[in-house]
Amino acid sequence: MELPRHYNENRLVLMVQEPTVIFSYWELSRGQWESLGEGRSLFLRIYTTGSNRVSNVLKEVSLPPFTNDWYFCDLLPDQTYQAELGYYGPEGEFYPLLRSNRVVTPRTRRVEGMVRFLKVKTVIQNTTNRDTAEEQWESNAVWEGYSSVDLSHRS
Repeated sequence: MELPRHYNENRLVLMVQEPTVIFSYWELSRGQWESLGEGRSLFLRIYTTGSNRVSNVLKEVSLPPFTNDWYFCDLLPDQTYQAELGYYGPEGEFYPLLRSNRVVTPRTRRVEGMVRFLKVKTVIQNTTNRDTAEEQWESNAVWEGYSSVDLSHRS
């Protein structure tokens, strides 16, 4: 079964990739594209949202045609972000078409507390049943070691 190339939905999604990188992807329905008209440029904005709930435009990108994803790099860690996809009207006003989910980038500083270390070794075997020509995959996970350190009680 093949997945559809488009779902004909209006959607803008943000995903944190690293403390300073957010990946975004979107889809506009056919009806939304038709209502935009030909030749209209789309823009993607990313906002930071502070504790006072005031949003500030951090970056704005004029999107190349046929683009449906974008990476925002060099962002600040430990911040809340949201994005909008839209266009500019004839008077220069921004009209948002889609608004994304909110995401929080992780901290980059050390955190006191428990740290766990885990080492995993996985062996994958492929066998073929000669009677049915059916492939079977088998995974044998072996735990090689496990340790934890309580940083708050370290001397």
